Amino acid sequence: MNGRGISSKSAFWLFILLAVYVFVQTAWWVFLMARLVDEKVDLAQQLGGDQALVDQIVAEEVRRQVMVGLEGVVFLVLICLGAWLIYRALIKTRELTFHQQNFLMAVTHELKTPLASIKIYLDSLQSPKIPNEKKVAILPKMGEDLSRLQKLVENILDAGRFERSGYRLNKSSFSLSRLVKEALDMTEKVPVHKPVALDRSIEDGIEIFGDRTALLRAISAVLENSLKYNNEPEIHIEARLTKEEDRITLRISDNGVGLGAGDVQAVFNRFYRVGQELQRQHSGTGLGLYLCREIIRAHGGEIAAQSAGPGKGTTFTITMKANTHENNSSR
Repeated sequence: MNGRGISSKSAFWLFILLAVYVFVQTAWWVFLMARLVDEKVDLAQQLGGDQALVDQIVAEEVRRQVMVGLEGVVFLVLICLGAWLIYRALIKTRELTFHQQNFLMAVTHELKTPLASIKIYLDSLQSPKIPNEKKVAILPKMGEDLSRLQKLVENILDAGRFERSGYRLNKSSFSLSRLVKEALDMTEKVPVHKPVALDRSIEDGIEIFGDRTALLRAISAVLENSLKYNNEPEIHIEARLTKEEDRITLRISDNGVGLGAGDVQAVFNRFYRVGQELQRQHSGTGLGLYLCREIIRAHGGEIAAQSAGPGKGTTFTITMKANTHENNSSR
């Protein structure tokens, strides 16, 4: 990583050097203690001590060295453990700083694009050279840019709310089956520059007690991720909603860019985005899947990602209990 302070590589080598130093010091201490025993035995023999005295001296020194040695081993383990914890804390701090910098660059880009577009539209509306019919056509485009800005601001504010005190749900009973169908219908209407094939298998009649707006937002975030991160000539998305006893499972699979082993869990972290921000081809802030996970967890469920590797698509699995009435206080 770049930036001021100690890099993760430097911190790693610093930890290794400290561990080696402590080990060498311990080995040298053991060697000196062994020599001390030999010196005491030689001194006792020089002063005319018999074998019984020599054996007594050796036994006492061995007991003393075992006692001190055990204390030394505990001390060594504590030093190594402390050094490791400091190293891990430093690495996590560096990673968080890295992702926050990526987030700031992403937000700057996400704000700059619609603001620049709105400015151009306003200039066009004020120009007497633009026909009225074209000015009327500009208004829906301005509305789309404003909606994009509103969604970005809401994501940032909600991320802060989750981090501080959780997310308060507005719960009611509703059909999850219809909600998933609605999310898929919305996905079909998203403008993309390639064919989209949606394979849906939605079990009817699945009811749930929860926040309809929040769950629609969470499911839409997963579908949006499948649309956005796909380099294939045709986008394939498969959605499966099933219920077994009191367990609801929603699986959304795609043929997109896939995930590496280190990204499968990390994609749900706040600000996390795969790769370097300046090298990205896709917009985003790294908050969509984070908010999705927090919304699902607020409903007592879990979301997980599975991928066979980069270029092999991703499957997101959401599991929740099929509660038709409130049995837990909302967060």
